[in-house]
Amino acid sequence: MTEIQPNRMERTELWGGLKDAHDIRAKARIFGQMIPDDVHSIVDVGCGDGAITNTLGERWAVTGVDSSSTALAHVSVDSLLADACNLPFADASFDLALSSQMVEHLDDSSYPAAMAELRRVARRYLLISVPYREDLGMRMVRCPRCRHHQHVWGHVRRFTPESLARDIPEFEPIDVRIFGDVQDPPWPRPLLWMVHRGFGGWYGSAGQNPQCERCGNTDFSGLRGFPLTAWRLKETADRIGRRPRLPYWLAVLARRGR
Repeated sequence: MTEIQPNRMERTELWGGLKDAHDIRAKARIFGQMIPDDVHSIVDVGCGDGAITNTLGERWAVTGVDSSSTALAHVSVDSLLADACNLPFADASFDLALSSQMVEHLDDSSYPAAMAELRRVARRYLLISVPYREDLGMRMVRCPRCRHHQHVWGHVRRFTPESLARDIPEFEPIDVRIFGDVQDPPWPRPLLWMVHRGFGGWYGSAGQNPQCERCGNTDFSGLRGFPLTAWRLKETADRIGRRPRLPYWLAVLARRGR
């Protein structure tokens, strides 16, 4: 799964290389299937380097919005440097407002503001994609430098179709897709506590490009992973509980109510 952190302390080397990732290609394809026929204009809020935005721009009039000027340098459609919590557009400016891989990063003050702005600028539809039932506790890392612990990709929110629908009250979901690579069932909380606090094991960060949100450190190479014994206990719990492995991504298309 391809993930990056938001623009707290920008990792410029990440931008421009996301478009070929298999999950990005899958998202672009699925979004293209979900966008209704009566959509002509789209705003992609939190578009990053345009990995999805540029593809959609081949079929629709798309405007990309992001808070990183470095990321926007890779966007080939119309783009604007702006904050998702304060979009510089009039009400109902676009047929569809899109957000992908953004709102899961937002804290309790930014999230309501950004969701309100998405709803405000959308004339007909919202299309929002987020992780599906993510086990936030499992993907925690601890900074080797300052020992601060955080989600490896900076996620702070967990979503289901129902929770997302509650946050867009003026809109009615009309198409829900759950897709992507499958993820393990959530870890039992006591076992996860023992791994983190007893063994000192954290999520494997190889290839994930984490950055400490406190001190800015990007070297997590010395981080101790989960012990094999813990994985075996987890597999036993999953087998006994017959817990399914669920796809990682959720996309909801919602239509403004009449």
